[in-house]
Amino acid sequence: MAADFGGMIAFDDAMKIAGRFSQELAEKYRDKIAAVFAIGSLGSDYYRPGQSDIDTVVITTYSRGELAQIEAVVSSIADRYRKEYRVPKGFGAIVLAEEQLFPPYIMAEELVLEILRLKTQSKSIYGNYDTARIPYPDKQAIIDDAKAFQTWVDAERLKSNAERHFSIPLKMDAVSVVNSMLIALKRYLLIHHGIVEFNKFKVVGLYLANDPPIVNGEAFALIDALLHNAEMHADEDTLERITAFNDELYRVVNKIVFGGQWA
Repeated sequence: MAADFGGMIAFDDAMKIAGRFSQELAEKYRDKIAAVFAIGSLGSDYYRPGQSDIDTVVITTYSRGELAQIEAVVSSIADRYRKEYRVPKGFGAIVLAEEQLFPPYIMAEELVLEILRLKTQSKSIYGNYDTARIPYPDKQAIIDDAKAFQTWVDAERLKSNAERHFSIPLKMDAVSVVNSMLIALKRYLLIHHGIVEFNKFKVVGLYLANDPPIVNGEAFALIDALLHNAEMHADEDTLERITAFNDELYRVVNKIVFGGQWA
């Protein structure tokens, strides 16, 4: 019977849960699991009981073409752990073939940021895999990855607009718009300044300290408020203004980091 933490899982308990998950995978797949790492807040220094999720990377000895054999099963196991331990926001498990950690990268896989997480904010849970063996993705690989993600986002937005026949303006809730802005700010820091920062509590401060090309105090105040109060909500007028700023932020940042106007 899993312990009921009521969603308030302490850091040490979160690591133990991730350890049990890793051990279950190791027993199920034996020598096919090379290592399991905690990433995100649990792999770094900003884990918050009651707010943070549990994110892991599972490195396997399968080839790219063989991953489909276990991805769905691992996802199902991770979801069981999420439910059993009532993990806030979810229990993530990115399953990788070891070959995916090395160039040439396949942009459609969009794994460059996950590789950066492994390199800069990860804690080993299972195995003795040396992350120093993994090369640091170069700037072009990072740009290509960001372009692939932006292309997908733009396509999804167009699809959403088409399905609604443009009859209702696309709206974002407070959490969505805050997460969107944080992605843009991290993209600017990473590509334009070479600053790798996944700690969302530090992103705005770093952005403001590094020649920000566009600033909006109301938007940044919403980011800070939401990060420190998960239950906080913004009214419709505020969201409309900040969503408009989010769109402009992407136009400005993408023009800087990709060169030229991003359509």
